[in-house]
Amino acid sequence: MSLAKRIIPCLDVDNGRVVKALNLLIFVMRDPVEVARRYDREGADEITFLDITATHDNRDTIVHVVEQVASEVFIPLTVAAASELWTIFAYAQWRERQIGINSAAVNNPEFVREPRSVFGSQCIVVAIDAKKVSQSGEADRWEIFTHGGRKRQHRGHWMGKRMVD
Repeated sequence: MSLAKRIIPCLDVDNGRVVKALNLLIFVMRDPVEVARRYDREGADEITFLDITATHDNRDTIVHVVEQVASEVFIPLTVAAASELWTIFAYAQWRERQIGINSAAVNNPEFVREPRSVFGSQCIVVAIDAKKVSQSGEADRWEIFTHGGRKRQHRGHWMGKRMVD
């Protein structure tokens, strides 16, 4: 049995613009609404919106940009980088199927309990940025990063298991 292929582009957004990172340099690309419209038109199955600097800048996701994208595309939209409960509840009023949580869930695993109990676990996506940090010849060792990959958390892959429990 083969699995169906799904196309789910991720819009990395910084300061209201879709960006592309290459060798740790960020290049500004385009307007998120324009990019989302194009993916919708070209047959993407859903779109993930990731505000890559929200946690680092100590602010919540740029809600007005997400609203604009949601009003222009007619496929499921996953919004990531929610760090405040009010944001999760605001996004849930739109037609997003899933809400992604990264740094807030890693910093406080209990954070996901309330939205999970209200909307169901199928609506909450915990995104964990993990990087293999073991040296050649060592047993595999992974660490978790938050704040858009800027802050090492010194926690292992067990965080993913904890989120499932």
